[in-house]
Amino acid sequence: MKKHSKLALVCAVLLLTAALLAACSGGGSDSPAGGQKVITDQLGREVVIPETINKVAGTHVYGGKMLFAMGQKDKLGFQMQLGADLEALAKVDAAYGALPTALSSPNGTDSPEAMVSLGVNLVFTDTFRGEEEANIFTNAGIATVAVSGETFEEVYQTAEIMGEIFDCPERAVELKEFIENMRTMVAGRVANLSDEEKPVVLISGSGGVYTAATADMFQHQMVETAGGINAGADLTGRWAKISAEDIINLDPDYIVLGSSFGADTVESVLADPALQSVSAIRNKNVYIFPSTLGWWDFPLPQSILGIVWTAKTIHPELFEDINIKDTADSVYKFIYGYTYTELGGTL
Repeated sequence: MKKHSKLALVCAVLLLTAALLAACSGGGSDSPAGGQKVITDQLGREVVIPETINKVAGTHVYGGKMLFAMGQKDKLGFQMQLGADLEALAKVDAAYGALPTALSSPNGTDSPEAMVSLGVNLVFTDTFRGEEEANIFTNAGIATVAVSGETFEEVYQTAEIMGEIFDCPERAVELKEFIENMRTMVAGRVANLSDEEKPVVLISGSGGVYTAATADMFQHQMVETAGGINAGADLTGRWAKISAEDIINLDPDYIVLGSSFGADTVESVLADPALQSVSAIRNKNVYIFPSTLGWWDFPLPQSILGIVWTAKTIHPELFEDINIKDTADSVYKFIYGYTYTELGGTL
């Protein structure tokens, strides 16, 4: 009798152990054979993630910079040509600087075939470019995850997706907390402003002053968080084209040249004869984001700096104690492991 009891107990333990192992291995309908993960990207596509991630890349500035923010620099397959901040990083970080470049790699880096030759088996694309771009890499055998960061919520969703893929959910939490601490600081200081105390701010893009950030863009949330009113709040799409008459009617109190890539300068906007009646021109409140190391108004992890800088620019009396250089140092240190100053940035 005792032998049968012991045998039954052993069988029960074995069955329980097997059940626990199956649960810990993630077995189930949401994981294909071989232990691979299946995630849903920000286009709503189900993507099978390779069991072993060899090398990764981002085809767009947002996805590429998020890889750094999520601590995945060591998994990059090559130096991504995504701005002055990464060019500066290659000069101070030996490991990143030693990675292949578009010029040093025999096949280049800007095609799926080139990425495959460099060992890349996971790439992050831009949702704005849709399934068409994603399919180009998928058809080449590269797992492709589309991401977007036009709102804080989308940035945090990207972080969660990357946290799941790279088994670092705690970093996603750290990133959200880091950004939210600064965002909350700014929002708290402008919370009691009336609408009359909030200046109208025109954020211009790659086409120069005759383009406007719309309600569909990250810059809209940036201006509102900073205690301003986005001049393009009633516009849709990306970088809406506007005329001199539109700007006169909007009559912004501030004009900020963001990702203008030299299309306009502060001086050229101030001298534009068609805009001389605009408040921002008359009061010489025309600015450009001061960073020499990457954009602060683009959907990027470091764009929290765009919020802080905008808030200090349009409400200087509320942010007298905020040192932009020190703030930039802390943000770049969090993302890249080097301060803005160490990377050679100036304001």
